[in-house]
Amino acid sequence: MPLTVQIHVSHLLGVGHLARMEILSEALAARGHRVTLISGGILTDSNHQAYDYQKIQLPPVRVADGSFSELLTADGAAANAEFLRNRTEELMRAATAESPQVIIVETFPFGRRMLRYELTRLLKWARALQPRPLTLCSVRDILQTRSEQRMRETVQSVNEFLDGVLVHGDPAVAKLADTFPLSRQLRGEVFHSNYISRNQITPSQAARDEIIVSVGGGAVGCNVLQTAIAAKKILATNKTTALANMQWRILVGRNASRAQFHNLQRYADAGLTVEWNRADFVDCLRRCAVSVSQAGYNTVMDITAANCPAVFVPFARWGETEQRMRAEQWAAMGRAVVVDESKLDAARLAKAIARAATLDINACQPIKMNGADNSVDFIEEYYRRNRANLI
Repeated sequence: MPLTVQIHVSHLLGVGHLARMEILSEALAARGHRVTLISGGILTDSNHQAYDYQKIQLPPVRVADGSFSELLTADGAAANAEFLRNRTEELMRAATAESPQVIIVETFPFGRRMLRYELTRLLKWARALQPRPLTLCSVRDILQTRSEQRMRETVQSVNEFLDGVLVHGDPAVAKLADTFPLSRQLRGEVFHSNYISRNQITPSQAARDEIIVSVGGGAVGCNVLQTAIAAKKILATNKTTALANMQWRILVGRNASRAQFHNLQRYADAGLTVEWNRADFVDCLRRCAVSVSQAGYNTVMDITAANCPAVFVPFARWGETEQRMRAEQWAAMGRAVVVDESKLDAARLAKAIARAATLDINACQPIKMNGADNSVDFIEEYYRRNRANLI
């Protein structure tokens, strides 16, 4: 039976949250379900809607940096109370335009506290419907470290408003309990879907003749690109290694400023290409000897699918822990070398790239990346099992 599904997502800094929900929307629509994706983050140039689902854009909000200290509008003004009230009304108009059987909120209440007013209102409305929709939360593999009090508040909200939690990670690599110790107190079902990606791991037959340096959407991380350019000069001095004459490709995220892009482009030469991030990023990775990047969810999935060795410089400012933990997991599996962002310099990065080039990725533990299809299976089955309780 086709289900009417609403998915709510607001990416505030990077675009990874939105990308995962787009993939999930596509997977649901491919099974014949009626899907509405309600997005509250900054507009992107995503063209991945391969299947028929509706996308509604709310007045967008963002944050200036990883401190998540203030909500801003698209033009950089403070998102004041009036703006947020109007945004909430638009959200509710979009939500109430149909009778959803499943509502999925991305991250909340494990995060997105800055949007708790609108999301709590949405979930209270859903709880009062007769019959009411199945309500689920979608979270990535690793959660940001929180205080005991914050975790208790999260448990209370999950148990009050949600029927279950979708964890988009391979439980052989990371479980919800690893970063949310109070997970046993959650009343609804916790389902680990495996990782969500558009790509599956396929060994590349192409020549590995490039070093690719990228920073995802580019909202943060331009220091990694700048340091990599200096590391290239160090590696070029050692003529005894294959890395000395390797072609380098610097991919600048679309959220970086034009000034940042042009500053990096000044260093381009016959051995160094500087360009905006590419739609064929994974294909580029399949041809690279080493990938250098941060350790955001989507970037790590792309690198894993390309089966290439990696150097991760996990984003760790403002107390962020999620990328560091993911990078360390990949390093423990022999898939990556990690460089601490606070100690990043050209010499350390050059040494890490040389080490990564020796990794045998084909001998590593396999990563399960069928999370989109598994999530759809779970949603269908969980709705069927709980249908009587929703009336």
